[in-house]
Amino acid sequence: MRVANIGGPITLAVIGAILYFALSDMIEGVDTAMIGLILMVAAAIWLVVGLLVNRPRTRVTSERTDVQGTGGVAGGPVNNQVVEREVRQDEV
Repeated sequence: MRVANIGGPITLAVIGAILYFALSDMIEGVDTAMIGLILMVAAAIWLVVGLLVNRPRTRVTSERTDVQGTGGVAGGPVNNQVVEREVRQDEV
């Protein structure tokens, strides 16, 4: 089972929020609000990509088999059977 690691994006978002909201005018010559905004956007992208990559994946295929002439009497009517089954494969 795959587990999405969301600690990194959350930490990055918290640091970005601190820079954006709390330290907006504390450092001269550095636009901390822009750096904070960039960090929050990067954290959101990281989180979405991490969740998409680690989503559960299941492949379902259907198999259909026509079996002809089973159960019939020689010279009598031909009984046809259809066998259907689903195959589920989980990627790990």
